[in-house]
Amino acid sequence: MDAERLQATKLLIKRLHADYPTKGFKISPSIDFVTQSNSGLSIVAKQSIKKDDILIVIPEAARLTAKTVLPSSFLKKLKRDITNKSQFQEHQQMLNPSDYSLAVAMMKVLGRNAKNDNDFHVCMSQTWPSEETMKDTSWFYWDVASVQKVWNRSGMFNVFEELRANVDSTFNNIIYPILRNNPDEYIDESLPSNQGAAATPKDKLYNTFLYSLALVYSRSHEGYDDDEPSGELIPIVELFNGHSDKIDEAIKKGKTNEKSVINVNIVSGKWPFIRGSMFRDDCNLPCSAVYANRDIDEGEELIISYGDLSPTGFAFKYGFIPMDFIKHHNIMSDVSIFCDPKLIPDDKMRRKCLERSGYPLDEFKHNKKLALGHFTWRMDSVEHYMRGYESEVIGSMRHFIIVGSCELMKDELNRNYSTGKLRGALYNTEAFRRLYDLFDYNIEILGGDATSADDADKASCPDTPSWEKCCLLARIAYRESLLMWKRAVALKLQDAIDSAPMLAIQYGWEINADMPSLEGCEVCGRSYPELKCAKCKSVGRKVQYCCRGHQVLGWREHKMVCGTKL
Repeated sequence: MDAERLQATKLLIKRLHADYPTKGFKISPSIDFVTQSNSGLSIVAKQSIKKDDILIVIPEAARLTAKTVLPSSFLKKLKRDITNKSQFQEHQQMLNPSDYSLAVAMMKVLGRNAKNDNDFHVCMSQTWPSEETMKDTSWFYWDVASVQKVWNRSGMFNVFEELRANVDSTFNNIIYPILRNNPDEYIDESLPSNQGAAATPKDKLYNTFLYSLALVYSRSHEGYDDDEPSGELIPIVELFNGHSDKIDEAIKKGKTNEKSVINVNIVSGKWPFIRGSMFRDDCNLPCSAVYANRDIDEGEELIISYGDLSPTGFAFKYGFIPMDFIKHHNIMSDVSIFCDPKLIPDDKMRRKCLERSGYPLDEFKHNKKLALGHFTWRMDSVEHYMRGYESEVIGSMRHFIIVGSCELMKDELNRNYSTGKLRGALYNTEAFRRLYDLFDYNIEILGGDATSADDADKASCPDTPSWEKCCLLARIAYRESLLMWKRAVALKLQDAIDSAPMLAIQYGWEINADMPSLEGCEVCGRSYPELKCAKCKSVGRKVQYCCRGHQVLGWREHKMVCGTKL
């Protein structure tokens, strides 16, 4: 199948040369298209490439967009219906109306497949991965029950389940009613899933829709039509493999690694491009260009940026996670914190105070999908938290724990109910201890007794299916994110214990708390990867780091005690 895609890519390049013989299209002889067993079709450097060399230029007119394929009146109605009727609006960052519109446009192209081989977009469609490949690498096809066995009770699974329901609802309530009068125009009869004699026109439309949407979600670029957001597929460019910008972040904030994994950039401009992002605009011909952002060695794969995705975001977008991403120091991902039933109070006054503050206590008990809080890696930073900035999410969780389960001074609940205020610092030792235990509870309901090392071993097994490998690596990122937050809370607890004597004197209130052990990486708290300090190991101490960079970062403090028994 990869050999067929490779041949189709060469034919598409010939077609582009024929359609744009003098201006608009350019491809450097220093790059080559190859098939690799582990990554399918790849683009590599045939010879060494210098920084800012122009590798590919594609005219804007060759893009595949909903506007270039669908009639304007049809597209307007489609967008309106999707915008007005689509459910789960909170997930529109992940699936939006332009994705669905472009998927229908691709269905139209696939419907022409056997009817018009001379159509440029049909020629382009021959370079796309097969349906069987997409079934391995797209969450649109993953079995919900199987995924739940890996992701269990987690924010990842909740989002996954809701997105799958959104896709089915959008097809049944919006896409199918619009397309059912002319189904043949939007059905790809060559798809293996459409070969069965029992498949109805609706089944075939759904199969073509799912395949198209999976392609859109993993291969399209963000663009604009008439100043409105619009997805687009750029021929040849959409064949590049990519990585998250996070992979190039160095240990020291604000810096990038000397040799970045992402070695090519894509930019918009006009013909002709000179070097890098510079162009001259000889003929007002809009184009996109790919250029080298550093020197590239012969044989090196060309990798574009997929944006600043977290590992779990990468899993949702592309259906796999590169192993080097899991081993990177910065894998913080979005996590949801679910309420331990033991923290829900029975005391009437505590319940009144919490319900007045907006906590749905009965729902926490009965709705297993309802989380106490959601940490988003862009908004809720562990580093900011350790510097003294308490986000609204963690502040709300601490408030819930203090009012719901901490031992309180006399009249504290009455004071809280009447004023909404709380002498939170007085109860921080107990609150942080319970918050620490809450992270343990969420780690347990994520994967039971499994560790990140266990998940990594299973993911590396050749017999593990692609979807399961992706889910296991995403679970590692999710678990390690919880562990990083857990360590941050433990350090806050340590600070609270240190200041407890002063508060005890001020309020005449006895404050007791035991300090939990600090496990995992000495810098961030991660359990995986596990790199041990050999000198400390030789004297029976366990000191570990998640990466060489964190070992260097922690050396200033660790060198004072390295190799000594404590």
